[in-house]
Amino acid sequence: MTDSTILQPEGLEQRYKRYKEKIKHFTIMNDIFMRNVLKEISCTEYILQVIMNRTDIKVIDQTLQKDYKNLQGRSAILDCVARDAENNFFNVEIQGENDGASPKRARYHCGLLDMNLLNPGEPFDSLPETYIIFITKNDVLGYN
Repeated sequence: MTDSTILQPEGLEQRYKRYKEKIKHFTIMNDIFMRNVLKEISCTEYILQVIMNRTDIKVIDQTLQKDYKNLQGRSAILDCVARDAENNFFNVEIQGENDGASPKRARYHCGLLDMNLLNPGEPFDSLPETYIIFITKNDVLGYN
């Protein structure tokens, strides 16, 4: 297909149908869709309010695809790290497939988050509360 074919009505119509078909299957479990939904802090707030069963959560900042380095082991890119007005930290992970949706992965993410929140010399008691939230497509833990 040449550039001139793409600009023809038939080429545009084919592209429109192809994209329409792809978009039809998007859910929040799709990485691209999730990243765009969570760009809006109000969407992140709503998700956290529902999950935490609290209507008072106000996100004051967040980072999508936050890269946390671990110099002694495996690093991780966390989907959405948010901080609320009470200085609580939340890591919201959207997991489309069962592979990788393990409680130990959540534990690892919590450790990475804690390691990156505590400054050298600060006492451990100054660590803020952290919550790791995995939203999975399937009931991977079998809790129905």
